[in-house]
Amino acid sequence: MDRSSGKRRKIPIAYLLDTWVWIEYFEGRSQEARQYIEGCEDLCISAITLAEVSQKYASYGVGKVENRIADMLRRSPLIPVDRRIATLAGMLRHREIPGGMADAIILATARLGHHVIVTGDQHFQDIPDVVFIRHT
Repeated sequence: MDRSSGKRRKIPIAYLLDTWVWIEYFEGRSQEARQYIEGCEDLCISAITLAEVSQKYASYGVGKVENRIADMLRRSPLIPVDRRIATLAGMLRHREIPGGMADAIILATARLGHHVIVTGDQHFQDIPDVVFIRHT
């Protein structure tokens, strides 16, 4: 509550876009992914997502990778992986997320930043505070 006015302040929600959303968007497979990327203003991405997108498109050449990364960074700020995120990710990996360390880093980034993850990755399906996009 804002003490000066007596009104509740609205806390903006930032959507942390998982790698799955970007790949579906770049491949043109998900209208819902497209709506988030092109229609939301409060977006962010984890640094680990850049690594995963780079890995996905590496076989297409450095130009394709650079174009994808530039597009992502034009649309959303990058959240680096720091000591707090890395530590929490290690703990979450064993108790909450069945995916790999990259998924744990994304979950930790969202938790510490109070972001909502947007994804279609099955590893996140039963995790609270996740917008899960169904595969079409």
